[in-house]
Amino acid sequence: MKILRNGKIWAFVLPSLIGVTLFFFIPAAASLFYAFTDAGGRFIWFANFADIITNPVFQLATRNSLWFIAISVPLNMIISFLLAMLLQNLKHRKIFAVIFMLPLVIPSGSIVFFWNTLFADNGAINGLLLRMGAETVPWFTTNWSFAIIIMVFLFKNIGFNMVLFMAGLSLIPKDYYEAAKIEGAKSFATFRHITFIYIMPTSFLVLMMSIINSFRIFREIYLLYGPYPHQSVYMLQHFMNNQFLFANMQRLSVTAILLSAATIVLVIAVFRGQRKISDTFS
Repeated sequence: MKILRNGKIWAFVLPSLIGVTLFFFIPAAASLFYAFTDAGGRFIWFANFADIITNPVFQLATRNSLWFIAISVPLNMIISFLLAMLLQNLKHRKIFAVIFMLPLVIPSGSIVFFWNTLFADNGAINGLLLRMGAETVPWFTTNWSFAIIIMVFLFKNIGFNMVLFMAGLSLIPKDYYEAAKIEGAKSFATFRHITFIYIMPTSFLVLMMSIINSFRIFREIYLLYGPYPHQSVYMLQHFMNNQFLFANMQRLSVTAILLSAATIVLVIAVFRGQRKISDTFS
């Protein structure tokens, strides 16, 4: 009977185990092999890592990716939190929440078409500039490209983060605000000692989701700009995608390992930061 029960368990576990092995463990092992070998399969240890770190294109892609995260994630969190604060007491806030969530269900092709219609050389904004007697701007081939992808990122993710913040705000007991009002606490003090403290767990969740989503915006960037965009929006995903197209498995593997290691370090830092801040204000 025990053997039969174990057989049933394995019948459910085995398909997932096979999938994880085929699509995770084997590729991960292959990436490690390629990272420490040359094109001929000879072990060269960390030479590939040195080649990548000193590569100017990789350095450009890394700077752009870090700069994008440093700007887009805080902006996303601040705007979505302010919107959540504005909407939390509205009567029809659920309707507004649904409206702000719509970009999540719109296909990437439609989103790209919308932004391309706005900022193309013969797009709506340049048409407006011509009517005003101003010169047109090549939005996609100048440093404005970076500002456009920030706007695309905010357009896609503000609604989701806003809903998360609204859920977090709804969990704060109303009695705390009533007690603060009775005690004569001012608005800033109420925010500092109640809202800020109790929204902290939600804020760290939003932070992690925003960082993850900042890497997922590559699909829209690629559709807008192609494999070789303006240098201000050349991201790590562009670098990895181009290495894959040229079948340079060594550079691709090393970049993937470095990106994974950086992500792990970032996640650990965020969780440690959350713990320290929670201990400070608890």
